[in-house]
This record gives sequence, structure tokens and C-alpha cells, in this order.
Amino acid sequence: MKRRDPPENTPRVIATAVVFFGAAALLAAASGVFERFDADELAVVGVFAAAFVVLTYLEDRGVRAAVNGAIAALRGRSSRRDRTRGLPANIRT
Repeated sequence: MKRRDPPENTPRVIATAVVFFGAAALLAAASGVFERFDADELAVVGVFAAAFVVLTYLEDRGVRAAVNGAIAALRGRSSRRDRTRGLPANIRT
């Protein structure tokens, strides 16, 4: 019997992570955790978070495809060239 890995649902994983860590940050802010940090410490946390996001985007093909697809959807067009044959939406046949 062939062993198959379950299919990934990268957009759902990204959304879950954003909601989870966003909620954790809101709870921390509401309880005053961030007030205990110095400005330098908060800057380090911010730099780490930004670097983590950028490096994840650059290193993970699935994340990159999901983000590019979401951006294309917000612009109102497909991110896949084979769907539109490279033509804008108003010129498609």
C-alpha cells in the first residue's frame, strides 16, 4: 500500500497562525505585558517578527504561492498565468 501524505492547506494554516498569535498579542497587550519591556526590547521583538515573516515567505514555496494568490485575488485577477493566458481580465476570451 502506498503511503500518501495528507494534502496541505497552506492558506488555512496561515490564517490560523495569524489569528492565534494576534489573539495572544492582544491578550498580552490587554494584561500589560508590553508595558514591562523597554523600547529596545520591543524593537528587537519587532525586528524578529518582521525577519521571520520575510524569511518564511522567501523559503516556503507554499506560503509564497498562498500570499501571491491572496494579493492577486485582492487585485481582482488570477495569480496563475495559465488561467488568464497572460491577458488582463477585461481582454480574456
